[in-house]
Amino acid sequence: MDELNDRPDELAAVRDLLSMPGPSSEVVDSGRARLQAALAAPPQAPQRAPQRVPVRRARSRWWAPVRNGLIGAASAVALALAVAVPSNSLIDLSPVPAVSASAPPTARQILLAAAIAMATAPSDGAYWRTSVVTGQLILAPDRRYVVKRQSTRQTWLTRKNGAQDRWTGRYLGARPATPQDEAAWRSAGSPSRWQYPADVTGLGRVSPQALVEAAPGPPQGGPHRVGWRKADGILTKQLVSWTALSTIPSDSTALRAFLVTHIARENGAYVGREMEAELRESCLEIITGLPVPPEVRASAYQILASMPGMKPEGAVTDPLGRAGQALSYQVMRDGRLSDERLVIDAESGLPLATETRSVSRVADGRDVEIGSFIAYQQIGWTDEGPAQ
Repeated sequence: MDELNDRPDELAAVRDLLSMPGPSSEVVDSGRARLQAALAAPPQAPQRAPQRVPVRRARSRWWAPVRNGLIGAASAVALALAVAVPSNSLIDLSPVPAVSASAPPTARQILLAAAIAMATAPSDGAYWRTSVVTGQLILAPDRRYVVKRQSTRQTWLTRKNGAQDRWTGRYLGARPATPQDEAAWRSAGSPSRWQYPADVTGLGRVSPQALVEAAPGPPQGGPHRVGWRKADGILTKQLVSWTALSTIPSDSTALRAFLVTHIARENGAYVGREMEAELRESCLEIITGLPVPPEVRASAYQILASMPGMKPEGAVTDPLGRAGQALSYQVMRDGRLSDERLVIDAESGLPLATETRSVSRVADGRDVEIGSFIAYQQIGWTDEGPAQ
């Protein structure tokens, strides 16, 4: 990845402001006063262009999401700085005039803050470990309420010769999604399983004739035979070895060209919104799944920050109840543009969740949300292997 950044003192200040716990009320009041004074002061002469200063990455054995998002008590001070990417792809941390201390962060600011944090992530360990909770919001077969079902999965990938990748997982069960849905479920006789018809149109992401059980299933696990491949990933279809992963460039400009080439090779020469959607999806693949160096993941965030179409939704709670900053966007699903949402913990740079939601209607006319999500509990390198 290009070097992140210019003035090391300012970069350190941003990191401090994004760290938790937040500053005391006295610090916030003092920062707000300094910001207001700065905004009232006469314009200053332009500063010299920043110098390139490499960022040094700290070593750690584990890296997991923290529970707080980008904006908290430090916002009055943090918003005195803006993050901008000039033409040479370096991040410029410079004072921004006329910024309200209460203004919400833009999508670009959130993504670039995540890029800075991601660049300092640990880059070594015996295993690349991911732990996710997946879930679906589906209509009951009688269309009277919404059912939420969830599963968990952990994978351990290793570069060690002779060692085997492994996975564990468990079906966590299903239940009515909201108190309103629970009332409708009780009215329907409180079923403990749902048998779906052959035609599941409009019911959500559920297989035809599927049997959905309310009770959790037993723990499962075994050899992970497919590495990090997925059925629908642009990169994960093609990059199936550690050697192939090492060819992904870390510089953001080179990475963008690399991704566009792979998208065109896989799906043809998309243009306009379709190419943007595919490029965004490929960046999300890198951020949420591929065991690549932190510089590559940070550059993926930089590419997202440079693209149109990412819209901030403010502070939200993800499907696991964690606070983060949400960004809505569109991706290609089955040849169609689909509305989705990314929830980020910008302090660590980690994704908290990706979500797909759409509006449906139950039998009594109530509008409800159906869709799916992936919540990321842990992503990164560790020396802790799976239980044998």
